[in-house]
Amino acid sequence: MGQFLQFAINGLMSGAIYALIAVGIVSVFKATKVVNFAHGYVIMVGAYFYYTFAVLIPGAEWAPAWLASWQPGWLMEMREGLPMFSPMGAVLDWVQNLPRILFGLAGAVLANAALGLLIERTLMRPLMGQSVFAMIMITVGLISILAGAAQLVWTADADFVPHIAPNAPVRFEMFGTTIFLFGADIVNMIVALLIFGAIVAMVRFTKSGVAIRATAEDQSTAYSMGISVPKVFSRAWMLAAATGAIAGAILATRNGISPSLGLFGFSVLAIVLMGGLDSYVGVFIAALAVGVLEAMTQWQLGGDWAEIVPYVAVLVVILIRPHGLFGQKEVERI
Repeated sequence: MGQFLQFAINGLMSGAIYALIAVGIVSVFKATKVVNFAHGYVIMVGAYFYYTFAVLIPGAEWAPAWLASWQPGWLMEMREGLPMFSPMGAVLDWVQNLPRILFGLAGAVLANAALGLLIERTLMRPLMGQSVFAMIMITVGLISILAGAAQLVWTADADFVPHIAPNAPVRFEMFGTTIFLFGADIVNMIVALLIFGAIVAMVRFTKSGVAIRATAEDQSTAYSMGISVPKVFSRAWMLAAATGAIAGAILATRNGISPSLGLFGFSVLAIVLMGGLDSYVGVFIAALAVGVLEAMTQWQLGGDWAEIVPYVAVLVVILIRPHGLFGQKEVERI
C-alpha cells in the first residue's frame, strides 16, 4: 500500500505538468484548428530562455552581483551553524537564488511569447484561408528549425538550472505509510494547476476567451460579429508559448536542459489526442490518468515500459472514441 500511494502521488504530480504543457496545444487548436506538432520544441526554447536569463546573464561579468547570488546579512546569519543538507538550508539556498529565478521566469515568459507571436505572424498568418493541412506541415518543419537553432545558439551540451521552489525533502504520514516528496515537485504541481485553471477560466469568462471560442466555432461568423480573427490567432500562439516557457523551466529543473527536451512534446500530444483536442477538461483528466499509469508501470515493470504508456493509452481510447474522451464530433455540412 505504501509504494502504491508513493507512486500514485508521483504520477499525479507528473500529470499536472503534462496538463500545463497540453494546455498550449489545446489553446492553439481551439483558436486555429491547427495541431501544433512543434509545441514540445517551443517548450524547449522556453527552457533555454529560462537558462539564459537565470544562469547565463546573472553569471556575466557586467551583471550585478545580487542577481547571481543574493546574500543579505540576515541570510548569512541564518545559514551559520546549519547542518549540511538540512531542509532550512535548502530553503535559504533558494532564497539566495530568488532574484535570478524571478528574472529567469519573467525573461523566459516574455521572450517565448515574442517567439510565439513571431511564428504566428511570419509562418501562420500568410497561410490564413489556406488548407489547415499546410499549416500543420509548417509546424512539422518548425521542429527542425527550433532544434537546430537551439544547438547553434546554446550548443547541444546538457546543463542545469535553479529550481523555481525550495527543493527540501518533505515527509508525511498517509494511511499509516510514510510518503517522501520534494518541495520543488509539490510547488511545480501547484503552479501547473493554477496556470491551467487560470487559462480555463479566461477562456470561459473573459472577452478574449469568448473571442477564442467564437473563432473556434466559425471564423466567418466571428469576422461578421466584429471579432479580429488574426488577433485571436496571435493571442492563442502567444498564450501557448508563454505557458510553454513556464513548463519548460519546470521540466529543465527536473530533467536538466538539452535539445532533447523537445521530444517530450510528442508524449503530451498523445495525451491531448486521448483527452480531446478541443477539450480542456478531457486533456486534464487524460494528463492525470497518463501520469498515474506511467508511475504504476514504472513501479511494476520498469522505466522502459513507462515510456510507451501514453501511446498505448491513446490508441486504446481512439479505437473506442475517435474524437478522444471529451472531444466534440465535427459535423460536415454539405
